[in-house]
Amino acid sequence: MGESYGIMTGRSVRKTKDPRCWQLLSLFLGIICLILLITVIVLAVQKKEKEQTSTLYECKQVSDQRIIDLREPENPPNFHDLTRNEIARIFNFMFAQKTLNITQPSKAFLGSNYIYAMELILPNKNDAFQSSTTRKSLVTVFEGANPNPVVTEYCVELKSQIQFCGSTRSITFSFRPITIPEYVFILDTVIAEANKTVGNILKESYHGTPINCGKTCLGVENVSPFAAVIAGVEGQNYRGLWVPFVQLMEPRNLHPVDFAVLATINGTSTPKADTVWYNGQLFESLDDFKDKWEKNQVSPLKIDFPKMPIHEDVIKENYQRPPIEVEPDGKRYSIKDQTVTSDHWKFSFGISPTHGPQLYDIRYKGNLIVYELGLQEICVFYSSSEPFGRFANYFDSVVMIGHYMKTLVPGIDCPYHATFIDATFMSETSNTPVTNKKAICVFEHNTASPLRRHHAPTETPSGYFEGAPNVVLVLRMIATLVNYDYIFEFIFYQNGAMETKVSASGIIASSFKSAGPKYGFQVNDQAIGTLHNHFFNFKVDLDIGGTQNSYSTYNVEVDEVPNAFSKADSSSNWFQEKIVKVDYATEREAAYMFNFSNPKYHIFYNENNLDKYNNPKAYRLLSKGFVKKVLPEGVGNEPGSPWTRYQMAVTKRKEIEPHSSSKFATYDGENRTVNFEAFIGEENIKNEDLVAWVTLGVHHIPRTEDLPIMPTPGNDISFLLLPFNYFPEDPSVGTGDNIRLQYDNPSSPLKIMAQKLNDLTCKPPKTYSVEDLLKEPEMFIDRPTI
Repeated sequence: MGESYGIMTGRSVRKTKDPRCWQLLSLFLGIICLILLITVIVLAVQKKEKEQTSTLYECKQVSDQRIIDLREPENPPNFHDLTRNEIARIFNFMFAQKTLNITQPSKAFLGSNYIYAMELILPNKNDAFQSSTTRKSLVTVFEGANPNPVVTEYCVELKSQIQFCGSTRSITFSFRPITIPEYVFILDTVIAEANKTVGNILKESYHGTPINCGKTCLGVENVSPFAAVIAGVEGQNYRGLWVPFVQLMEPRNLHPVDFAVLATINGTSTPKADTVWYNGQLFESLDDFKDKWEKNQVSPLKIDFPKMPIHEDVIKENYQRPPIEVEPDGKRYSIKDQTVTSDHWKFSFGISPTHGPQLYDIRYKGNLIVYELGLQEICVFYSSSEPFGRFANYFDSVVMIGHYMKTLVPGIDCPYHATFIDATFMSETSNTPVTNKKAICVFEHNTASPLRRHHAPTETPSGYFEGAPNVVLVLRMIATLVNYDYIFEFIFYQNGAMETKVSASGIIASSFKSAGPKYGFQVNDQAIGTLHNHFFNFKVDLDIGGTQNSYSTYNVEVDEVPNAFSKADSSSNWFQEKIVKVDYATEREAAYMFNFSNPKYHIFYNENNLDKYNNPKAYRLLSKGFVKKVLPEGVGNEPGSPWTRYQMAVTKRKEIEPHSSSKFATYDGENRTVNFEAFIGEENIKNEDLVAWVTLGVHHIPRTEDLPIMPTPGNDISFLLLPFNYFPEDPSVGTGDNIRLQYDNPSSPLKIMAQKLNDLTCKPPKTYSVEDLLKEPEMFIDRPTI
């Protein structure tokens, strides 16, 4: 056994010394080492990346000349909106006038005297650039407590000792715009009376009720003003309002029920539920409707209550985020006292409570181009067979357009890197100034298309490429006027051009599907989207080379010339185009109605301001939104918007013609507060201070794709102001965003002349985000009532 054991042991030892075993062991250990090495390298790389990330600082402001100062100034400049301090001072001053007997806004009702609006009065143009000019405000007071109710407008001078200035203006009380106290008063009355008198009929017809309704409520989303001139009762202090009921389910405008009540009010009396519309039938009153229903003289209508839409599918989880823009060197503009200054542009901005967005003192490279540019009015006229849709003719100043410039949502309404600015107003329901948070935004935007470019590879002495990105400066604000959202943009290009643009979104209005196909297409189970138009009027006070301007057009006409180069036996002519300059001497001549048969350029210039070739140094007004008004003149509500008759009207500027419309336009058809047609006379417009009143518009035939919220593509219109022989060459050539590629000589490498490109070594700073809206949610969306 011992020998045997010894032999076995020897053999075992000899086997362990086999070279192949060592090779396998070495290979195993090598693999282990390689894995360890890779692990160490990966950990080192991750650590380095983490260190680099932790040291990647936010992009900083390179230039200390760029200042964003959004504080209200103690001494506001002439174009600045009324400040909180000024509004408070006006409140105190007006309340101190005991003879006016003014009620606090929070306690106001139609039969009281209360302040409806405060608005900046611009100084006379000759005084606008004087620092000593005293600021003034127009204060509108509804004096319903007077024996003879009236609307009175007061001029208040904001001196150190505040005081009235000038004379007052009185407006017929029934011409007043729709106020919140009155609106609530009317709706409460109509809803209560309808529920009391025909509530059971409404429940049977629409499976809902106006009061104590739980989740199946009937209510009101929109109304249609019904003025005395439409009702045929002029001179009787009449005001009417068609109140259509809808099923209160999102979106409310798309759940009409074909039931409406005409509410009327005389003076400050309690509203009366007058005429009733139900399922295509007209009744004298709610009682008449109930009586005929009980006698089976009414064709009943049955509509199921709609189900709550599901919103979870709106947001796709874990979806790739969209691109964002970065300002690698910080802001390239400054903002202070509602004035924006960039390398090329400077302008002041504000919001008129009545009219909406306004710009002033617009300069390019120091040259004054536009003294004043602002929205004047928005008109939307609908068509339908039922009264709410038929008489839905809206002059949006009736609700004070500026008050509805609301909070902007970052990443949707404006890019994240924008500067967001608050807007402050006086509200008829608040004892203190009201601020709409982040209602305005300013930003630069790379449009991702060239401003200009040319590739010339074979030019002598060296081929080249030259171009510039189209980076624009944008001022934007959005007004939500009941169902429509209007996006207003003022776009400033680096080549001295500027664009005023409007895009429409929101929820379309509708009539019940029985309204008929000639007024629209059916877009859901119970509604047709009704045909309507949108008209926008802008005031453009151009100062091209000074205030003494003229207006001409360069018409493009047919030029027939002999063709001397033809070898035909008979003589032949050649047809081409030629330029024919037409000068306009009077306002009436310059009231322009677009005609496709006569293409033309619209030119504004100073006759004494010529370039070295004797060309007038001009600006061209180019519209991308001219539209034809098809309604006849002088009927219905058309006289309230005579500016819609013209795609553009050019008038001599007058201080007594500051606006083309007013907040009284909805109801003042008996005696227009502002009659734009009277602006257009036989006044000379050669070498005068001129104003162009520009009308943009669209005709809208709604489609199913406008649901649930209407998209903006195809619903945007604009006009541009373009330099026309104003500069010796494109003035953007010298901007820092340019790029040029060329060879210095035949043997040199390709040379790049440009700013540093694509070397972003910083991360975007944390900016205003959607989550920030959660800090003050009630400022953005009203909290639902229990």
